[in-house]
Amino acid sequence: MTSLSIPATMDDVTPEWLTAALRERGHLREARVVEAPRQRIGEGVGILGELARITLVYDREEPGAPQTLIAKIPTADPGGRGVAHMLGFYEKERRIYDELAHRIGVRSARAYYTAGDPESVQYIILMEDLAGLRLGDQVAGASAEECFTLAREIGKLHARWWNAPELAALDWIPRGNDPVNLMAAVAFAQAVEPFLQNFGGELSEFERGLVLRYMHRMNPMQDRFSQVPETLCHGDLRLDNVFWGSPEGDAPLTLVDWQIAVKARGPYDIGYFMSQSVDTPVRRAHERDIVRAYYDTLLEHGVRDYSWEQCWDDYRMTVMWCLTYPVVSCGSIDLANERGLALARAMLRRALDAILDLEAYDVLDTLEERPHPLVLEAAAARQQG
Repeated sequence: MTSLSIPATMDDVTPEWLTAALRERGHLREARVVEAPRQRIGEGVGILGELARITLVYDREEPGAPQTLIAKIPTADPGGRGVAHMLGFYEKERRIYDELAHRIGVRSARAYYTAGDPESVQYIILMEDLAGLRLGDQVAGASAEECFTLAREIGKLHARWWNAPELAALDWIPRGNDPVNLMAAVAFAQAVEPFLQNFGGELSEFERGLVLRYMHRMNPMQDRFSQVPETLCHGDLRLDNVFWGSPEGDAPLTLVDWQIAVKARGPYDIGYFMSQSVDTPVRRAHERDIVRAYYDTLLEHGVRDYSWEQCWDDYRMTVMWCLTYPVVSCGSIDLANERGLALARAMLRRALDAILDLEAYDVLDTLEERPHPLVLEAAAARQQG
């Protein structure tokens, strides 16, 4: 257990604190950090954390000591911080970097130091700087080659944890239908009105109806995601969280941002990526082959008793579920944020095109209409008001 205080702000990440943290984990022996100029990064990309690239200046040379690193702390925004804490995002990500990243089954960013205090909601992760690698751009979208690469790498991750007793023991990683995750239906319901007000004109009548039809079937769909077989899913597998290559040159990609990791059926990750990070023409030309590459990788790495038909059905169900993300994003977006707006629009069109192409809405006919209790309470309050 660390005896170091946890920095409350980036200003508290001082040269003295960095020296102590790196020494505690064995990354420094004799050298001392004397200067630590930092540059904020990732602004306008995420709302749940602050990121800074820190350059480390030492009082002497020490082989192997990091020259730069990335510091990640919770957002200063009380609303975002409270939501992320309630959903367990900070503690989950810290533990994944600390306990699992080195054996997770796919190349993940590696941490030099992590610490967290759930009571004060203070956390910090010091991780390797991946600036030498090419970061994906979700607005631009992934190429077919990138999709195939990612499908195979994620297949290895999922095969590593497929129905594993070790996964079941990780009780700090929730299932898709854990109470905190069922709150997604509440966020969706709150976003629908502003979404339709600002973006409804870009939808067909069928698409607008689909949004409303889907809304009250989200929780039953999450129950289905949580049936065995289950594996460890990244949960936020979008192009902005993928660096291509690895610092050592021995892996085709490196993943970051594990805050939303979840136990679920494996195609969840693939359906999320294909419906949010891939332009429609690329997806249409290669979709089935990409999903098949993922499935074949599962088989090559020991997965049994899971048919191609099951995989494809799970993929289609995920694509339907992934209507959630653009609706919530569009319903809460700052319309003055140009990149955020471009990304939300791209996600929306990609998701709807995928749902329609695959007729993924058929799954709604197999699910009961079961609104989240908080959604019903809010509706009743509006009627009384």
